[in-house]
Amino acid sequence: MAWQIDHRMYPFWGMEPRSSTDSLPFNEQCFIRKDHRCGKLFGASKSCFIACPTDDDLEPILELMSEKLSKVGVEPIIAVKERAYGQDIFCTKICGKIIESRFCIVILDDTIDAGKNIPNPNVYYEYGLMTSLRKHIIPLQKEDLALAFNIQSYDTIKYTAKNLAGELDRAIKDAIRITEAKDKDERKTSVPEKTLLRKLELAGLALRDHEWILADAIGDTHFKGFGQYDKRFYLYLGKVDDESEFQDHLDDLGVVLYRTEKKVEEVEGQLSAAKQRKRHLLAERKKMEKEAEGEGKTGRLAPSRRIPYDRELASIESDIANKKSKLELMSTMYIGFVVNPAIDTERFVTEAESLIAKHKRYKLSCSSDDTIVFGDIEIALSGPAH
Repeated sequence: MAWQIDHRMYPFWGMEPRSSTDSLPFNEQCFIRKDHRCGKLFGASKSCFIACPTDDDLEPILELMSEKLSKVGVEPIIAVKERAYGQDIFCTKICGKIIESRFCIVILDDTIDAGKNIPNPNVYYEYGLMTSLRKHIIPLQKEDLALAFNIQSYDTIKYTAKNLAGELDRAIKDAIRITEAKDKDERKTSVPEKTLLRKLELAGLALRDHEWILADAIGDTHFKGFGQYDKRFYLYLGKVDDESEFQDHLDDLGVVLYRTEKKVEEVEGQLSAAKQRKRHLLAERKKMEKEAEGEGKTGRLAPSRRIPYDRELASIESDIANKKSKLELMSTMYIGFVVNPAIDTERFVTEAESLIAKHKRYKLSCSSDDTIVFGDIEIALSGPAH
């Protein structure tokens, strides 16, 4: 399981209780609202989110679902019955509940109005949200209704009064089995994200946010960004738990390198412009001092004329120092990969090295024997984060 990133949502968790949330992945940023922090934990509750139209005729079906879910220890969360007084309705009632659920059910029944079938837009929106969050979904629809064209390929239960109970038993049983199996697989192969982040923090590697100078370089990729300010370097770190993720990381790496080089060029251009502006201001002030000296004055500008120059020069010098610091940090950049030790990385490492070989600033570091090294910083990946 790779990093949790804004535009990609990763697998959900199994049904057994957990003593802590350390191994649960969390969603850092809201992928709908800009600059909104989320923090919801994937699969954090033993619940099933149920999306359905507001229809009194569905009450017996919802009662049946609730009964069957409760019997296997899963809490039914029915969207149309949830309340969120004084809270963000979308986050609290819908998105947050889907993120925290173990699996989802969606009822795709149309509303019949004047003989016309009208699909419920809220239900389809929530169905899309479940899909984007990579949730295990149980879709249902009345046997005599037709699915929308773009979801006709999905395996949807076409229910009747006679087959509904049996179909629900089978589907819920399958959902529990599948989520349990995925959870066990995750625990075997994955360094828990929260634990890894803590280990990096204790090694002095600060996780960068959306305001970071290189945030746009990695924003839609499988990499997270870190800064090590004592040792003066930046780090792009990928987390790979399955061999099928190799190509995605290699594709993202090529894009990240290109964007980073463009950002370096941009900062170098800004530094050059700032230095030129500083030279221009110094020359202009010197010229005015000579003019003042020629007029029989001391050669020093009056405060009213000098202060604006001094202020702008101080601002430019601060900007120059800032740009130099950024360029220094970007002069050494580690490309790190924390890889499941059960995977053969030889081909992956060879291709990654080939990509970074064109630029001197990048250094590749791949985890080995439960450790990963950045210069003289060695981080143990096994064991707790203390």
